[in-house]
Amino acid sequence: EKAMVAHASSLISGVNGAVIEVLPEFEYFRDIIFHFKHSVSGKAATPPNTPENYTWKPSEATLKWTTKPTSSEDTTPLYHVTAFRGHHQEFVDPAAVTKTTSKSAFSNFLSFFGKSSAERTKLSCADPTNIVNTCAEKFQKSKGKPIQVKNEDDILHLTTPELPTFGSILSPSDAERFLQFMTAPYIRIPLILDFFANGDPGRLAALKSKSLQLIVDAAMFEPGMWRRADFTDTVTEIPVIEEDKLQTLLATPMGTLFNEIAKSPDVLTSCVVKILERALDMDVGKYNKKSTSGPLILYAVRLAVRIEGFMKFALNKCGPGKQRPRGLESMDNIKIEACMKKIRKMLDEQAFPTLEYWIDPSRTKNVDISCLVHAHLLYLFKNYTYEEFDFRSVS
Repeated sequence: EKAMVAHASSLISGVNGAVIEVLPEFEYFRDIIFHFKHSVSGKAATPPNTPENYTWKPSEATLKWTTKPTSSEDTTPLYHVTAFRGHHQEFVDPAAVTKTTSKSAFSNFLSFFGKSSAERTKLSCADPTNIVNTCAEKFQKSKGKPIQVKNEDDILHLTTPELPTFGSILSPSDAERFLQFMTAPYIRIPLILDFFANGDPGRLAALKSKSLQLIVDAAMFEPGMWRRADFTDTVTEIPVIEEDKLQTLLATPMGTLFNEIAKSPDVLTSCVVKILERALDMDVGKYNKKSTSGPLILYAVRLAVRIEGFMKFALNKCGPGKQRPRGLESMDNIKIEACMKKIRKMLDEQAFPTLEYWIDPSRTKNVDISCLVHAHLLYLFKNYTYEEFDFRSVS
């Protein structure tokens, strides 16, 4: 058994090149998966003392695979992977590896690509743990111990430096409230939109921040957990203590945004229109990336167009004589049409003239700004079909 494990590890690592010589794509497949798994593990791929302005070469990212004995007493080989000036690329829990080495010759290798007790991070900008550990002032100034944020109680225990105020754009109380919305994925869309559409104008002005835009986009457009067609469980107790069970019960067949469109389009539309309207009210007559109004208006336009696109897709799939997709059975077509008209009226009558005014040659000589605004003028008509094109949209 030990000889089989040693032989398998030498083949997979490339020490014995018999497999890679015949199947060179295996080496690429192995390294691609390893890089992906390492990138979501929370472990640093580069040495801690690397200068910030150091430019890595592609050759330095190449993974170098070898094998080493587990210990002086145990000669079972373990994979040793290095890259970026010999930095050890470790992210698999060694305990998980040693527990599985006796199962098969390939289990040691598979531990790199399967589940283990190693730390993992969620691939979402809307995950409250990621938001705190990347956007809070405390973690931007120094590398502190990561904080896990799973529920409202965790947020209430955060200190002011641990709250993501996005450069003091949001007040600590607003930052705390915004974070709490992220702990409730099923209902966070209307909560987030209402948070920016109503109340303190300073909240809306905060959307000029690129990092905050990414978080809001993730909260709005990430589909969340998917519900299978044969899933019939319902909520029978409140609260649902088990986290995995709760997330499964709140899963949706087509994503949280389509779920919101089907069940509560009025709140969604009114908030999007209000955000766009209030953003356009801040217009100063030209685009300036350092001001609040320019980046805010462009983001509000993109948000409105994307929401309109989702509504149009849902309406197209639920047309007369068509079988409705799961999750859109209860959608009111007449109401969705009315919501789309409200958004389109705002885009056509207020957003379009504003952007056109910005790119007048007498007001801007900056080519980069003109290209940016022209791109958004094109984006306004992203959802048009061939039959809807007119002189203005084509020109």
